Amino acid sequence: MAARITFTTRLAESVPRTPGTVSFRFEKPKSFTYKAGQWFILTVPSAEGPQVHRFTFSSAPTEPFLEFTTRMSGSTFKNALLEMVPGTEVEMEAPIGKFVLRDGVERMACLIGGVGVTPVRSILRSLADAGACDRKIVVFFGNVAEDGITFKEELEAIQAQLPDVRVVHVLSRPGDDWSGHRGRIRAEIVDGELADPGEWTYYVCGPPPMVESMQEVLEKLKIPRTQVVLEKFGAPPA
Repeated sequence: MAARITFTTRLAESVPRTPGTVSFRFEKPKSFTYKAGQWFILTVPSAEGPQVHRFTFSSAPTEPFLEFTTRMSGSTFKNALLEMVPGTEVEMEAPIGKFVLRDGVERMACLIGGVGVTPVRSILRSLADAGACDRKIVVFFGNVAEDGITFKEELEAIQAQLPDVRVVHVLSRPGDDWSGHRGRIRAEIVDGELADPGEWTYYVCGPPPMVESMQEVLEKLKIPRTQVVLEKFGAPPA
């Protein structure tokens, strides 16, 4: 893993994704490296003083910028993000985390929800940019409705480019014409989409309640802890 460092960078632009979800892009220092799926600690200025939060990179190491994607909740920190203009200086401490591609994993199943897609987007983008995928990957992606699927079009394009990548959408409140899975990601959905669920390594990412729910799904499938990689959003910086 690359050494963890602290550096200053500047906001380049913000990119609306879905209603209430925005990507923030920053200048990438020439000497900075990280692995797809890692995260960082961000400090931004605000009227109340410096605000600190952790985010996963939604950008891939192959891209010329550093990006994260978040839901705008109206918190002091999120409001400080919206008030930033291009050129605003921020501090990043990175790279951190082990939610990365691992050698020897031939089958990778991701259980994610909402903006929990960010590290998975980073990983898939890096594979697409490399033009090859050395393992089978199935992404179970839970959302409320179709208009809330972050990176929907890009995920479709990556699937078309990389035959070993497949995204399975699960919507809790889809429109009447939705033909995919409904409700939440459940053991029977995973079992139905994977012929041999016990042979996969599972990557689980999202807020603590979602991660705990997916752990229950994996327990029902009798998946050993050694085959599970977890990333809880909102956990304290380490």
